[in-house]
Parts: sequence; structure tokens; C-alpha cells
Amino acid sequence: MIEEELKEILKKLEAAGWQPQLCDTPIPVYESVHAGNPEDVGQIPPDMILVPKAFLSMYPESMVRVKGNSMIDRGIEDGDWVKMSFGRTPHDGDIVVVAIGLDCTLKSYYEDEDGTVWLVPQNKAEKEKYKVIRLDEDASDVHLCGVVTDLNKPLPRVPDKDMRGLVNDAKANYMEQPRISDRCLQSVIREMAPLVKMGRQWYAVFKPMEEKSVYSTNDYAAFCERVKKEVPEHKHLPTADELQRMAVQSFRKPVRVWNPKDAPVQGKRFTAYLQIGLKTLGLLETTGDEL
Repeated sequence: MIEEELKEILKKLEAAGWQPQLCDTPIPVYESVHAGNPEDVGQIPPDMILVPKAFLSMYPESMVRVKGNSMIDRGIEDGDWVKMSFGRTPHDGDIVVVAIGLDCTLKSYYEDEDGTVWLVPQNKAEKEKYKVIRLDEDASDVHLCGVVTDLNKPLPRVPDKDMRGLVNDAKANYMEQPRISDRCLQSVIREMAPLVKMGRQWYAVFKPMEEKSVYSTNDYAAFCERVKKEVPEHKHLPTADELQRMAVQSFRKPVRVWNPKDAPVQGKRFTAYLQIGLKTLGLLETTGDEL
């Protein structure tokens, strides 16, 4: 088939409502993944397949066959193919491929409030068989091979009963939280206002309120409106965009575990944020229903 004929076929497919793409970019395919850096993933040279260029990201990628059913609740079963991206930084909830010694495993990534990394299986039916794995940061035989970005089939719909159970658990947890009165919020915001020297520092007031379920995660807009209502003459009123930019690194975690080595600000600025956050948290915990 000559190039002109191929172009004509693509035009007809597009006119019919299809979105054809040429498989013109080679990527490696591994039956399994071994320990080592990305270039050492396979001891045997991998096979290559051609995929559309749009299918790929800026990171080196490969296709890997899954063995086992430890991730079946995420729709990943034995024999499935996943696309793995090298060089990405994993975040909580990402599915990662990690080599531990000569063994390789595919699990969900999770970092707890102490900074410990865990690999979490997703198979409730066989939870005794597939255990949560704690990663020792000093272990020399642990290597992150890559982050899974795509599966070779649509992910399944989560059953309503499972969703209902999770929501009910969240409701029960919310009900256990001490009630923070409207009067208390008013008092806390007004008391913390003099300590805030720039708009972004209001994040250190918002985060404790999020911890106490006063505001839901990322509900920066509602918080900003409340601050403007309580202290409208403040020189450094917050904006939702400013606060969202601060929700990174250890600042995503509870205030009491903020870490100066892993924070978006350093030195005296970190100390200022931490002091504001701890004082806000203390006020919420000690006043609560008293106001």
C-alpha cells in the first residue's frame, strides 16, 4: 500500500466518525519486569510493538503483562497488559511496578502520615493471601520500575453497594468528629488573622479546618469567602488558587507531621506556616462547642 492510498483510507474513516491513528512508534514489551533501572528492566532484549505516537507521553514507556490477581479490585487481572511509564513520581493511589530483590510486584502506592511508603494490594476476597508491603527507604534492593498509566481494557464500574459502604463509613467518621460551631470558626479566623502576613499563609488556617471536617478537601473557595466575611479589611485575603498551590509535599498531610525537608517553603517561612497551623488546630480542639 502506497502512502497516498493510506491517506485516502484515513480520510474516509475520519469522515465516517472514526479517529484513526497510525501505529508508527515502537515501544518495548516485557513478559515480566526485573530489578534495576529502567534500561535494565529485562535481562532478555524485549519484543517491540508499534503504537500511535499520541498514545505515548513525554516519559519512556513500555507494555508489561500482569501476573497474578492481587489488583483484581482495580480491574487488573492475570494476563492483562498495562502501560508502564518510567521516570514519573508516584502519588497516593497510583499503581506502581516495584522490584524487591529479584521479585517484581504491581500494587497501589500509598505514603502514610509518617512518610512510610506502603504497597497495597486490591483484592478483598483474598486479603489473607495478598499482604500489604511496607517499603524500607534504606533498602538497597528496592527499585521503583515505573508507574502504570493505562490498562488494555476499560476499568469496571464500582458496584453501588461498595460505594454505599464507603460513604456510610465516611459518614460515621464525620459524626465522631467534635462539632465545630459557627461561632468558633468566627473566633478562630479573627484570632489567626493578625498572624497571617501573606495570602498563601491562610492555607495553614484552612488545613486544620479540613482535618476537623469543617471544610471538605480542596474546598478552598468556601473557606476564602468565609475569611473575607470575617476579616474583610485584612491586607492579605486568600484566593483559592493561592491555597491550592500550597497543597503539595508534606503540606498535603496533617499539620502535626509537616516536614521542613519536604515542604513547599523552607526556613523561617516554614516555621511561620507550622506555627499558624498548630495554633489553629489547638484553637479548634480546645474551643469547639465552648463558643
